[in-house]
Amino acid sequence: MENQKNAIKLRRAFEDLGPTFVKLGQIMSKRPDLLPQSYIQELSRLQDKVRPSEFSEMIRSFEGFQCTIGGSGANRNQTTAVDESYINNFFDNFNTKPIASASVAQVYEAVLDGQKVAVKVARPGLIDKINVDLSIINDLKPIIVRVGGFGKNINFDEFLDEFRELLNKELDFRNEARNLKRFHEAFADFDEVRIPAVHEDYCTESVLVMEYMEGKLVKDLPTMDREKRSHYAHLISSSYLKQVYLDGVYHADPHAGNILIQEDGGIAYIDFGAVGIIDDELRRNMLNLFYGIYKKNVDIAFEAFLKVANINKNDINTRKFKLDLDDLIAKQNYSLGERQNDSYANLALKYDLSLPSDFSTLERALVLIEGVCLELDPKFSIIDDARPIITRVMIQRYSPFRAAEYFQLEGDKYLEIFKNLPQGINDVIETIRGYRIEKLEEKSRQIRRDRIMDSAAKYVFVSIILIASAYLATQPETGIANLGIAGFIVALLLFALLFLKNQ
Repeated sequence: MENQKNAIKLRRAFEDLGPTFVKLGQIMSKRPDLLPQSYIQELSRLQDKVRPSEFSEMIRSFEGFQCTIGGSGANRNQTTAVDESYINNFFDNFNTKPIASASVAQVYEAVLDGQKVAVKVARPGLIDKINVDLSIINDLKPIIVRVGGFGKNINFDEFLDEFRELLNKELDFRNEARNLKRFHEAFADFDEVRIPAVHEDYCTESVLVMEYMEGKLVKDLPTMDREKRSHYAHLISSSYLKQVYLDGVYHADPHAGNILIQEDGGIAYIDFGAVGIIDDELRRNMLNLFYGIYKKNVDIAFEAFLKVANINKNDINTRKFKLDLDDLIAKQNYSLGERQNDSYANLALKYDLSLPSDFSTLERALVLIEGVCLELDPKFSIIDDARPIITRVMIQRYSPFRAAEYFQLEGDKYLEIFKNLPQGINDVIETIRGYRIEKLEEKSRQIRRDRIMDSAAKYVFVSIILIASAYLATQPETGIANLGIAGFIVALLLFALLFLKNQ
């Protein structure tokens, strides 16, 4: 209950502090590894909606627009002041009333070369304001950490660095243009999945011109029949799983407002300001985790989860963890109409494990996708769409072509190894030979030391006999004196023998 109250206070504080803090709260809401579930739910309510600015103010972002455009058109390279008439030199028609407004940019509808386009325009002076806000956030860091109740494994400074980097990318629309081109290429052969095409010549750091996507939001489809809703749910799910497990790059903010339902049975993804990338190792571990869940194999899922979290099995209660994981597998495979993808973060929080930020960001994105699909089809289960994707990836992973491609890429490395193999073998032989000679010399020295010690001991023993015999030979008693003389003679003979032997 106390956590819920603090979560509400944090959300309201972010709303009062302005757009940058709203954006911070939204990013935090996508990190279930960072905050308890009560905070995640509350910060998810933050809306990135602000009062639209007048076009006379927004038009300042078009400064320098003429520098990137060539070709025909009236006065397209002129350097006159930027105003509405200036904009009309580039577009056949430009509606100055925004169709969408957010903290970073506003989107306008326009016509370019007879084609309907969407024009995303950054808010002027935003970078300076965000830099000030970031300084404030840095000063408020101890308060945010204390109020937020972060886990002990969370590095909040690292999270802020990621937030700054994300904002910088989002403020440069050339990054979004590259993202659009990348996804457009990835779905070029998928007729039912559309990505806006980019008008490259008309894109700058502050202006993005792209194809206008027609469609409706999920919330605007109350009358659609169940079969069609189910079709759209599976199309959204399968296309998103393709992004994650086949392409390794995915839309990082796939909420219902960024996915359009089109009348011909297709869908369109929009707003690619935030994109996630998964490296090969994490993708492999995540796929193994999903494969274990799909196959209902606790051991495979367990080993994959440990690799994702980068921990040793000796660091946790293995038996209890596997029981919880088995429960998660059962929910994933047999539950309907329930969100499942946040279960991984909940499991990590329970055992105080620190998941990679890439994994947590993706998990949050999958939760959003799952929410959209459940809104379309209450009986939706993402595991049904995961099976064919997993099978396809496994076939690709172990295909002869992939093996040949791997060896081709690694060929130079192996060739260099084979070229240096004779020299390497010779080095090993020389090393062994040198080792053997060294050991032989050490053994010889040890034998010499032992011989010297043995000879010295014998000389000492004979010397003792010699001295004792000499002492007895001086005694007045004839018997003892004779024994001493005999012993002395024997000792001398022994000395002579030892000397001759050593020689």
